[in-house]
Amino acid sequence: MKLTSVAALCLLAAVVSARGPGAQVQVPSQAGLIRDVAPRTFAMVVRADGAVIAWGQDPYGGGVKSAPVVVDLPGKALKVAVSIDSQTAYALLEDGSVVAWGQNDEGQLGTGVPGQNGVLGIYPKPSIAPVKVSGLRDIIEIGAGRKHGVALRRDGTVWAWGTRDDGVLGDGDTKPAGSLRVVSALAPIPVPGLVDIVHIAVGPNHNLALRRDGRVMSWGRNNGGELGLGTRATGWMPAEVVGLERIVAVAAGNAVTNGVSGAVRDDGTVWMWGVNTSAMMGNGQGATAPDDAGGRNLLPGQVPGLAGAKSLAIGSGHAAAILGDGTLLMWGHNGYRELGFVTQGSYQLRPARVPGVTNVVSVHLGGLRTYAVRADGTLWAWGIGNYRVPGVLATNLKVPTRIDLP
Repeated sequence: MKLTSVAALCLLAAVVSARGPGAQVQVPSQAGLIRDVAPRTFAMVVRADGAVIAWGQDPYGGGVKSAPVVVDLPGKALKVAVSIDSQTAYALLEDGSVVAWGQNDEGQLGTGVPGQNGVLGIYPKPSIAPVKVSGLRDIIEIGAGRKHGVALRRDGTVWAWGTRDDGVLGDGDTKPAGSLRVVSALAPIPVPGLVDIVHIAVGPNHNLALRRDGRVMSWGRNNGGELGLGTRATGWMPAEVVGLERIVAVAAGNAVTNGVSGAVRDDGTVWMWGVNTSAMMGNGQGATAPDDAGGRNLLPGQVPGLAGAKSLAIGSGHAAAILGDGTLLMWGHNGYRELGFVTQGSYQLRPARVPGVTNVVSVHLGGLRTYAVRADGTLWAWGIGNYRVPGVLATNLKVPTRIDLP
């Protein structure tokens, strides 16, 4: 990785400090739209020119990036993803290949020989430098779980690699004879039963795939009903989510230790399922323990009063929907103002408009922070700061605040 000038960031931090936390910062407009954002403790932004800017605790031994730096990649990036524990990072390049770096104890770098499985008790070596994920081509979308990666190919097939725990690779319960634990896949494998997929969403331990016909497939851990199958049985193979049709977008995340899923229908309604621990069902019933009534939602339920949605994002305890006019609605946990509301509260039980940011084209949720990209190409953030990074990125932002990166 190579450092770039951070003078603009230092100037931005000084302006924020002078105006107080959460103040709107007037800085020169960025040129073009931001392609993608992957927010975790280690966070990345893909600029319009394909360069990837990163900061925070670099995955597994890469050191602390105390100021935003440009990641030295073998090509221009389209999309990025970071594992939920920020130990592994991925970048989808313009040529359709994928590179990864960081932790690799379960083969989540995907650098093995196609078809190769891990051996119990042997842990593949990590890599500080980006390395190519084996066998992937014509990829159009990627996602990162806790210790697995998922990729969507242009032909509508889905590929996964890394740990097989909780069925996250979707290829069945493949325990070696006499073992109590499944082995990992050291290189991408095709997820069986998935065809004509147009969009994927990856949570820590479960996955969703949207078919061209508007139906949704799910697989992986299902402790909280996050697969939407009406049961809590592990999804070792993909199965169709019950009762969903005409879906145009899906999202996956978690609340505490259990999963949460969501979908947007072509009529603009939003549907959620999984645990309601952080009021992420958006139905007015909040902070419900999993074993209480309404704590586990095994089937999709409509978020009341939410209409006109075009996209959906789910983080670790909070959710967001963008309406057709660029209005951003959020709900769920707000203990660190990750919902962007001036009044801090533990939970927002129903979707509410985020003030101070308009014309939103994409929203990215990670940990206890939110990032949004506006139609003018500017990047905004709010919620808890990253203490390892100086300036505005370390600040706990109470309301949406404009961020300028090198």
